[in-house]
Amino acid sequence: MQPDWIDSFLFLFLLLIFIYVLAVNNITTLHKVYLAFHSLMMIWPFSHLLMHIVPELRFQWFFLNLAFAGLCFLGLGWLVFALVITKKIDEQKRSTLYLYAVPSILSAVLVTTNPWHYLFAIPSGYSWTIRIYGPLFWVFALSGLFYLILSTNLMLRTARTVAESNIKKQLSLCIRGILLLIFFSVFDVLLNVIVYPYTRVIVPGLTSLGIAVSAVCFVISIRKYDLFRIINAAQREVMDNIDTGIVVLDRDRLVLDINASAAKFLNIKPGQIFNASNVLEIGELFNDKAKSLQTEIKRHDGQIRHVTVNVSPVTDDKDKFLGRIITFNDITEIQILLEQIRVNNFVLQKQNQELLAVQEELHKANQKLRQMSITDELTNCYNRRYMLGHMTDEIAVAFRYKIPFSIMILDIDRFKLINDTYGHLVGDDVLRGVVGAVKKNLRRSDVVSRFGGEEFIVYAPHTDRLGALSLAEKIRLTVENHTTRIYQYCLRVTISIGLISFNDWSAETRPVEKILEDLLTKADKALYRAKANGRNCVVAAD
Repeated sequence: MQPDWIDSFLFLFLLLIFIYVLAVNNITTLHKVYLAFHSLMMIWPFSHLLMHIVPELRFQWFFLNLAFAGLCFLGLGWLVFALVITKKIDEQKRSTLYLYAVPSILSAVLVTTNPWHYLFAIPSGYSWTIRIYGPLFWVFALSGLFYLILSTNLMLRTARTVAESNIKKQLSLCIRGILLLIFFSVFDVLLNVIVYPYTRVIVPGLTSLGIAVSAVCFVISIRKYDLFRIINAAQREVMDNIDTGIVVLDRDRLVLDINASAAKFLNIKPGQIFNASNVLEIGELFNDKAKSLQTEIKRHDGQIRHVTVNVSPVTDDKDKFLGRIITFNDITEIQILLEQIRVNNFVLQKQNQELLAVQEELHKANQKLRQMSITDELTNCYNRRYMLGHMTDEIAVAFRYKIPFSIMILDIDRFKLINDTYGHLVGDDVLRGVVGAVKKNLRRSDVVSRFGGEEFIVYAPHTDRLGALSLAEKIRLTVENHTTRIYQYCLRVTISIGLISFNDWSAETRPVEKILEDLLTKADKALYRAKANGRNCVVAAD
């Protein structure tokens, strides 16, 4: 058999395997890798076929260069296929994959530049069909051997660690294919490169035979152990078991695939035309953009279900429109839950409003209780307990910032006589009238409180002795001129005032409570002196 027909036969054999793989399998990522790898395997015998057909040296060199360049990248293809079949491809960094390609690229460059240096090969006589190899050939051979050894080692390590017997057998067949390719390639080099200068005998087709035998090993591995079919079955299983209904359409709305969840809503099969107006009122969603719609659909069993329908266009890498994917998500249970949540929210909102009303009433009641706890019920001014606490705090601040202040004690003159003459109700009116007259002369910072019976206290911050005397005199005159109407009579009363002012901060080291007690005692004594001086007057303590 002539050398060109040996390579021709092996090329046709590889081509038939290629067509067979295409015919019996759906295309997946693993298929794509294998088919690219298989294409590289076919380059060698095909190029040798063409090289034996054409007589001119330049065309022969072109096809020989194509053959060796294909072999350069065949080793890299072996490695990539090994990474995919062992599921290690995703673990590789992009930079690592680029690094793996360096020996292939370098070998291809050395082969392609041969006509300039003839260090790779030179023709024997007037044809490239018989050639003598130079030193760069061994760089090419070592590069290919490197890839084959690396791929074999990767598969061996994976076969040792993987638990599934099918995968072990798959990898075992692939390893045998690599070893057979190495055997025939080394045998080819031994006979046609090393021994040829001595024997002048060419044994054709050895490398092509090794490639063909390794391809057969891969095809047996693929078909016998369902390497591709398992992937397709797993994809189908996933499609049919997800809750989301999926319909795949081509550009003409022909149904390419429909899963079990979508079949519950749509009485349609692959190969039929998807008529949106007849099946669902979603015709307006069919455009080049993704859109969604929430609607109601009656299933085959008569149930009305709430679904969300999403129509998304499918495009290729160049944004060319290929078809559409329609997804159906049953949200009936979610709708029921949302309705229940809305009802619960309404009830909660009503309860919250009632709680807010109760809280408002409690707040007002607390405010009223607090006001009652610090206010004298009769005169509506502060009571004794609040006033003592307030003055304690104010005096502490005054001492810190050295602010003068004054304290006045007011007492209604002959108030017992009023109660005895007119009764306690009139006395209460008189007390309220006196408080009103006092408040007319006070500033916002001044505080008045009922200290007990007909006695009141006024605390005046930021007030020295002269200011306190002036304020006390105004209060006295206002009360004196105030009239309380009793039946057909008008009643007037007077008050006596004892006051004390404080602005000496140097020698005072006692607690605030003691200081306040001392100041009240002195102011009370001043009040008694005012009573002794004839009443209706103001007396300041020293």
